[in-house]
Amino acid sequence: MEIQSAWDTLVEASRYMFRGPTGREVALFVLVLGITLTVISIPYIWGKVARSREIENAFFQRGKSLGLTPEEIRLLWRYAKKFPYDPQMIYENKSLFERIVSKIVHQNLGGVRLIPSIRSKLRFDTVPWFIPITNTRDIDLYQTGKLIVDGSYVDAAVWDKTETELHIVVLGPLPRAVRIGEPVKFNFIRENEGRYTFESVVKDKYTEGDRLVFVLEHTENLHRVQLRESLRWKVNVPVEFALARDLSEEELANASFINGRIDDISTKGVRICTEYGIKPVEGDYVVMNFSIGPHNFENISGQVVNVRTMQTQVCMGVRFLKLSRKEERIIDKFIMDEQRKLIKAYKVGELE
Repeated sequence: MEIQSAWDTLVEASRYMFRGPTGREVALFVLVLGITLTVISIPYIWGKVARSREIENAFFQRGKSLGLTPEEIRLLWRYAKKFPYDPQMIYENKSLFERIVSKIVHQNLGGVRLIPSIRSKLRFDTVPWFIPITNTRDIDLYQTGKLIVDGSYVDAAVWDKTETELHIVVLGPLPRAVRIGEPVKFNFIRENEGRYTFESVVKDKYTEGDRLVFVLEHTENLHRVQLRESLRWKVNVPVEFALARDLSEEELANASFINGRIDDISTKGVRICTEYGIKPVEGDYVVMNFSIGPHNFENISGQVVNVRTMQTQVCMGVRFLKLSRKEERIIDKFIMDEQRKLIKAYKVGELE
């Protein structure tokens, strides 16, 4: 009897063990799971919402401090919030700002009318000479260059521009007629900075007086070639220098030092200008003494590579013949520090 009772208990236990859950048990499990997930999710979701509002409020406050109107800030926020970085970076980073402008131009023509005002308030309407340009909207009006058609280079210049279009006036005879919808190339040099080439499609064309003007689409695909091996920086540094036909001891002993100024400098050379009536020629040698901050550069030898004579002064490009690594690092650091200062001054409005 006891064995039978034990067997019946085991059978009953097995039946409960292997049966599926009842509808009530499933509903209770789902309810408990839902409550648990809700309790866990609410603080997380609330934190995300609060953080988003905080970022948005900070974006609007920063925009107001820069003089933007609520409508202008809302336009920027609509696109900035979708980018994978801090939205406020568009107030500082011109490249990111231009990416947003491109999206506005292609997706929101009604918002394009606000871009010139925004660009001016953020001081993105011009690009200083020491900052490379990133798209055709940055090209200065009346920038001269060459229009390239079938391999022929034709004189041309930037005649006008808007946020959506670039107008190029043709200043020479074309090898053939250029049709609307056809791609053309434009090549130009930005003084002291780089040589640029871009290709764009002719959207329209018209005549201005007796000149033909092409209306091109803006593009961010600019090919840039740095003009010099190293960055040349504008300065105004006093220099004492002497010209010599060679670097022999006898020639240097008879050399006469005169005063001038260094107009620009790089780790490869300098441009020296002076009001003295000298007549240097390419290939002449130069010995220089000058200072950069606390560092004195004494008996630095160089060679004249170009000469420009004006009414009141003579300027000559001089290539360093021998510069130590320490001296190169001093010049390189000086240029980087000066560049940072200028960029900062430009952003806060102290530099026009």
